[in-house]
Amino acid sequence: MKKILFRLTDILELCIAYTFCFSLNLAFDYVKTLQITSDLLASFLRNFLPYQSIIVILSTFVVIVFHYQFSCRKKTEVFCRMLVGDTLFNIMVRYSLVCLIVLASIYLLSTMVNIYLGFSLTGNLYLALIFIVYILISARQVCKYENI
Repeated sequence: MKKILFRLTDILELCIAYTFCFSLNLAFDYVKTLQITSDLLASFLRNFLPYQSIIVILSTFVVIVFHYQFSCRKKTEVFCRMLVGDTLFNIMVRYSLVCLIVLASIYLLSTMVNIYLGFSLTGNLYLALIFIVYILISARQVCKYENI
């Protein structure tokens, strides 16, 4: 854990961001199955259902911006680690590995909740695939700091 770019607060922020996206997807699935007796509340919640994919994509964009800001904040640390003797490949692998471990843990937790509630798992799978692709792209972003 000493050699990773993440600090405990960074891991916590990443967990919260992933949890927000997966929870938002879960909330939309819950609203689809909700039987509300109040017509006003039901109509209010059902107005957002046609825009579910757009809202979820915007929330994933927030996480992607977090990843980008994180890699920009860590460019000096990457440069210092390379001066000390760490290789850029090892830095990239550790960065990707930590991001994927955090994503996998939140994904599994969200999947267990979806299975327990009987909701579809496709939304979670799509979110996980989007995040995996961006984690791999952002690992290449870390490589760009080789020549600061």
